[in-house]
Amino acid sequence: KILLENKADAGVVDEDGKRPYNLATGDLKSMLRKAYDDQMYAVFQSEGTVEPSLMKLCVIGSEGSGKTTFTESVKRSWLWSLFPDWNQLYNPYCMDQRTVGIDVSTADVSGVGRVVVYDAAGQNQFHKTHGFFFAANAFFILLLSLVTGGKIRALHELFEEGKYWLCFLRASIDKRSIPTVIMAASRLDRCPGGREILQQVA
Repeated sequence: KILLENKADAGVVDEDGKRPYNLATGDLKSMLRKAYDDQMYAVFQSEGTVEPSLMKLCVIGSEGSGKTTFTESVKRSWLWSLFPDWNQLYNPYCMDQRTVGIDVSTADVSGVGRVVVYDAAGQNQFHKTHGFFFAANAFFILLLSLVTGGKIRALHELFEEGKYWLCFLRASIDKRSIPTVIMAASRLDRCPGGREILQQVA
């Protein structure tokens, strides 16, 4: 403790590549780890910050949950998603065409900057390759469709689907990191009375 109070380097590495907190136990380990983190934070602050030039956004969810429509809305305007009939006329990714693998595109979003959007296919056969494109420093939008086959889905179905995708993410990225995930319900326009609700919101 006296050494740390006199600015001893808490991040010094021995010949085995281990730092003091790697060798300590109990309260001493916690104290050394905190000292190391504080020292690294001070170094980063002294070097200044760099404004990030890109944001990585991964849009995930099961097949037909509206991921491509959401992606097109990010690239164009959120108003674009309020007119599904117009979407099918002008959207090259209409409802009859599903994303194959992962579709990568870029967009300039007001107030955010340059965004790289990863539209991940919802079909089961593509899930095993999605992990190669995911990273802990990305933002994830998990879309859960409120309807299936023209009927409103039960709450437990949405819960199980959300649980599946969260576990999938946990298995796909660095275990030491916690990704930022936003869960959103989609396909409200296909629920009974959904169009009216959207018009009131707009």
